[in-house]
Amino acid sequence: MGSTVVFWSPVSGQAGTTSNLIAAAALLGLEYSAHQLLLGHVQRDYAPVERAFYPRRAWVSQAEAPPDAGIDALLRLLQNRKLEPKQLRDYTLPLLAERLDILPGTHKSEASFTSGAQEWLAPLLDVAKRAYDLVLLDAGSGSMSAWAYALIRQADVLVVNLPQNRLQLEQAFSSLDDELFLCRKLLLVFGQYDPRSMLTVKNITRQYRRKEPACPVAHNTGWLDATQEGEAVRFLFRNRNVQRGHENALFMQHVRALAQTTVRLAGLNVPLFGGKEDDR
Repeated sequence: MGSTVVFWSPVSGQAGTTSNLIAAAALLGLEYSAHQLLLGHVQRDYAPVERAFYPRRAWVSQAEAPPDAGIDALLRLLQNRKLEPKQLRDYTLPLLAERLDILPGTHKSEASFTSGAQEWLAPLLDVAKRAYDLVLLDAGSGSMSAWAYALIRQADVLVVNLPQNRLQLEQAFSSLDDELFLCRKLLLVFGQYDPRSMLTVKNITRQYRRKEPACPVAHNTGWLDATQEGEAVRFLFRNRNVQRGHENALFMQHVRALAQTTVRLAGLNVPLFGGKEDDR
């Protein structure tokens, strides 16, 4: 049985939530070769997650190839009691063969999708966790929607993305004392991180007396450009072994630590692991 890892931020547009999710998922796919990942999300077709992995033209051709791929098709099967773990990969698109698959988002409006899908979320994730070791989901950022709340309730690990902003941190940490968050494993991630700021990870966790694991992810212009051009995997692959002092070294160090901490919290703390139900 796999684990569900949900990326979310209480702060809108400042903590790099989706960027951090993409980086962690892609590097896990590159460096943890024996397991499979599902990069799951529920945003509209060709949303930021897809854009990071596929140039626009390539995404259109990929999306047209399997007409029934995506979360809409999975929900139809689930509602008809026909979805089995071994079928799941037929409705995803491979990003890294046998390692990382992407689940295309809904073609419906957000309101239409979420109103009909919420009751099926738990059984859908149960099937997904029997097919994949890790199911990674983007719950978005800002004020908590009903869908984000539903995702967080299903999280085995909740990755809370935060900015280096004192006012925003005070508000966020106050909300994290809610029962919704206290009953699950939390990982704090400080996205778009500036190591020259006085608000370092160490200072923040000490000042606010936070005991959760915490990771920074440095701001990196090259990475942000790569995610806009569908080059996320290529960027990480090219920079996996850069030496200290290279312009991308700190970013890679941070992303690797984020990936490793995520795996540890999910209980999969080895480079090689596998847990697909259909292989047992």
